[in-house]
Amino acid sequence: MQGTPDTFWGKLRREAGSDRVIEWHPLVDHCADVAAVAEALLGLPVWRDRLGRLAGQPLTDVSRARLCVIAALHDIGKLNIGFQAKGRPELGTPAGHVREALGALYNGEPVFACLSPLNAWGDATAGLLEAAICHHGRPYAEGDRCWQASWWMLRAGLNPRHGAERLFAYSRTWFASAFDSDVFALPDTPAFAHAFAGLVMLADWIGSDTRFFPFSEPLDADRIGPARVKAQNAISALALDVPLASRIDSLARTPFSRVAPRGYSPRPAQLAMLHLPLTEPGSVTILEAETGSGKTEAVLARFVTLFESGAVDGMYFALPTRSAATQMHGRIQQAVRRAFLTPPPVVLAVPGYLRVDDIEGQKLAPFEVLWADEDRFRFRGWAAESPKRYLAGCISVGTIDQVLLSSLMVGHAHLRAAALLRQLLVIDEVHASDAYMTRILESVLARHIQAGGHAILLSATLGGEARSQLLHPEKQVPPVAFGDAEAAPYPLITHRDEVERTVHVASDGAERIIELEVYPWLDEEDTMADAALLAGVAGAKVLVIRNTVTDCVKTQLALERAAHAAGAPGVLFACAGVPSPHHSRFSRADRQALDAALERQIGKQRSDGGCVVVATQTVQQSLDLDADILFSDLCPIDVLLQRLGRLHRHPTRPRPRDFDTPRAFVVTPRNRDLGVLIGKDGAAKNYHGLGRVYPDLRMLEAMWRMIEKEAGWRIPAMNRHLVESGLHSSVLDAIAQEGGADWQAHSNYVLGTVRGQRRHADLCLVDWSRPYTDVSFPSDPGERIMTRLGEGDRRVRFQVPAAGPFGLDFEELVLPAWWARGATVQDEHAEDVSTAHGVTHFTFGDRAFVYDRLGLRPHQTSKSELADDDGP
Repeated sequence: MQGTPDTFWGKLRREAGSDRVIEWHPLVDHCADVAAVAEALLGLPVWRDRLGRLAGQPLTDVSRARLCVIAALHDIGKLNIGFQAKGRPELGTPAGHVREALGALYNGEPVFACLSPLNAWGDATAGLLEAAICHHGRPYAEGDRCWQASWWMLRAGLNPRHGAERLFAYSRTWFASAFDSDVFALPDTPAFAHAFAGLVMLADWIGSDTRFFPFSEPLDADRIGPARVKAQNAISALALDVPLASRIDSLARTPFSRVAPRGYSPRPAQLAMLHLPLTEPGSVTILEAETGSGKTEAVLARFVTLFESGAVDGMYFALPTRSAATQMHGRIQQAVRRAFLTPPPVVLAVPGYLRVDDIEGQKLAPFEVLWADEDRFRFRGWAAESPKRYLAGCISVGTIDQVLLSSLMVGHAHLRAAALLRQLLVIDEVHASDAYMTRILESVLARHIQAGGHAILLSATLGGEARSQLLHPEKQVPPVAFGDAEAAPYPLITHRDEVERTVHVASDGAERIIELEVYPWLDEEDTMADAALLAGVAGAKVLVIRNTVTDCVKTQLALERAAHAAGAPGVLFACAGVPSPHHSRFSRADRQALDAALERQIGKQRSDGGCVVVATQTVQQSLDLDADILFSDLCPIDVLLQRLGRLHRHPTRPRPRDFDTPRAFVVTPRNRDLGVLIGKDGAAKNYHGLGRVYPDLRMLEAMWRMIEKEAGWRIPAMNRHLVESGLHSSVLDAIAQEGGADWQAHSNYVLGTVRGQRRHADLCLVDWSRPYTDVSFPSDPGERIMTRLGEGDRRVRFQVPAAGPFGLDFEELVLPAWWARGATVQDEHAEDVSTAHGVTHFTFGDRAFVYDRLGLRPHQTSKSELADDDGP
C-alpha cells in the first residue's frame, strides 16, 4: 500500500533519510504471511516430529491448525494506538507491541474478548499465545509488561476492538479445522511451548522478508492464498525444506564414497559409523579415535545416511575455535559438493564473516548484504547474514558458542534452539570445555535427545567419566571406576538410542613410539630457542608450543636473536617473508595468512628444509601439521596428546637424519614441587600459564609423573591409559591426599570452582522444564550472559583500514577483556592511529597498543600486564 496507513498497519517503509512513510503493509496481511510460514514449517516431517516428541503426542492436523491460528495472533499488540502512532504521529506518543500485548492480556483488556473461543483448546493455550507474542526474541516477566487503557481506545477512526475481531475472524477462515470441537486440547508440556516460541520467531523473520512477501496492493484479495504459495517458496529457497528426492544419490553411491575424495578407502571407524542403526527416537554417538583417523569423514557419511533417510534436515558442525571452524568449513563444503548433485548451502557460522559455500558477502547495511552472485546467493546466503539465523541454515560450520547460545538466556535463544532440533548436531573436540561450558552443553544435548534429535560427539582424548555423563546429559550419573574406565577399548564408538551399545574399532594407523623428555626451561626461553634452532638448522620441522602469548612472543624474539647470531635466519617460520609467531592475537586476515603459511611450511605438503615455529594452543587443533620434533610447555594430558598429534602426523614421510624417531621435550619449572604455586586460599598462582591457563595443578602433576614413570609412549595404544591416569577423579584425589594440607586445599578450591561454574551455568540456562510463562530473561541490558567464562573481549574498529605486517589491510582487532578495562561501552573505534612499515600504533580507552608481526599487545607493556597476558 502506498502513502500513509489508513487502517491498522503491520509493516511500513520510510523515505530514505526521512520519517515520511511511503509504503505500508496491512496488519492482517502480515499476520497471514507469518501464519502461512508457520503452517509450512509445521508441515515439514522433521519439524513436526521434533515438536510432537516434546509435546508427548503426535501433532494432529487440527493441532497444527490451532497452532497456526496462535501464530497469526502473534502481532495483536500492534493494534494498540501507541504502536500505530509510529506510522501516524498524530495518534500520540509511540509505544511498542510485545510488552503492551502481554499487559493487555493479563489486565483483562476487553479488546481481546473476541479470543474467548480459544479457551476451549485447553489450559496450555494462554501460554502458547504468550510464546507467540514474544516473537522478538525473549520472554518477559510479569513486571516487564506494559498496559495503558488509552492505548486500546478508539482514536482517529482506529478501533482496536474491531481490529482484533477482524483479525480473529480471518484466522477462523484461514484455519477452519482449528475450531473443530471433537479433538483433544493442545499439548501442555513446557518444552513444547518453548520450541513453539522459537518456531514463531523464525516464521516472523521469514514472513517479514519482503523479498518473499512484498507489501499488499489495494486490490489484493484475501492474503492467505498467495501467502501459502510464498511460504512454500520461501522455505524451499532458504533450504529449510530440502526435498528427499534431491538428497538421494541418483548414482547409487554409498554414503562414504559420496563424501570422501576419490580413491579414499574407508577406515575401520568410518565403516563402523556407517553401520550404526537409523533409530526413530534419536541418538547420541561418541566417537573416540586418534587425531588423523578420519573422524570428519565418518561424521559426514553418517550425516548423508540420516539426511537421505529424512531423519534430519541438516547439520551443524561445532568446533572449539573460530580458526578451526574456518578451516573445517572449506573441507565440509568440498565434501557436500561431492555428495549431492544439487548441493545444499554450506554456511560459515562465525560472526564477522559472511560466507556461504565459497562465496563472500559484503555488508551494506544492518539488514542488507551484497553477494557476488546475487541471482544465486540472494537466498542461499540467508542463514549466513545474521548470527541469530546460523542454526537455521541447512549445513552450517561454526563454533560451539552458537550451539551454547541456544540454551542461554539471550535474545533469540528459542529460535536457535528450535532450529537446531532438526539438525544433526556434531561437536568436535568435545573434551576441550570448562565446567561452565560443559554444563550448558549437557542442557543442549538433553533437549536434543528429548526431541528425538541426533548428535555426534568427537574426541581423541575423552575420559570415561565425561563420556558417561555426555551419553546421559539429562541426569547426574555416578562416576565410572578407574579400572572400568581404563579397561574401555580405544578407539571406541559409543552409541545411545533406545539402548546403549559400544563398538570397538580397530586402529588403522601406524603405532608411534614417542620419546618424551623433561627439561626445566620454563623460565629460560633463550635455552629453549637455542635447542629448537639447533634442530631447525639440522633440517627438522620444529614446533614450539608455549602456554601463553607472552612466552610465545618472548621465545620468538629469543629465537630470532639466536638465528641471526648463527647466520641462520632462513629457518625461522615466516608469513609473506616476515618472521612471526603463531597465536590468536592477529587480525582475521593475518590469522588466515599465518594458517596458510604454516601449513605450507610444516603441513602435509610441507616444503623442504628446516623450519622453527613458535606458537600457542592455536596450532594444536584443526591445522594439519607434521613436525619432526616438538617442544611443549607442561600441560594436562589431553592437551599434550593433541599437541603430540602434530608430531610425525604422517608416519610414512621421510624424515631428516636423526629425526626419524618422534621426540617431544616437555618444558617444566626448574622446581619439581608444583605445590609452591598453591596460595593460602588453595588457588594456584599464575606461573607461565600453569595455574591460570591450566588452573588444576593436580592434572599437571599427574602428567609430569607419567613422563617420569615411562618416557616411551606408544600412541594410540596407550591413549586410554594415559587419559585416565591424567584426568580420572580418583587419580586427582590421590595426588591431593599424598600432597598434604596445601594440595588438599587446592583440590577443594578446584572442586568448588567447578561446582560454582556449573551453578553459574544453571542460573544462565533457559529452563525448558518450566512453563514458558514462568521464564524471564535478565532485564538489565548491561547484564551480559556469555558462552565461555572469562569472555568480555572488545572489538576495536579502525575508521580507515590499516596496513598489517603481512601486507594485508585490517579494519578491526579484538582486545582481550583485561586490556579493555577502563574503556566505556561507547568506546568502539581506535584513536590516535599511526601506521608505518607494517606497525600500527593506536589508543583505545585510556591505553596505548601496538600491532605488528608479533601480534597485538599493549605498548610499553608493564609487568602486571604481562602477568595477565594468558591464553592462546
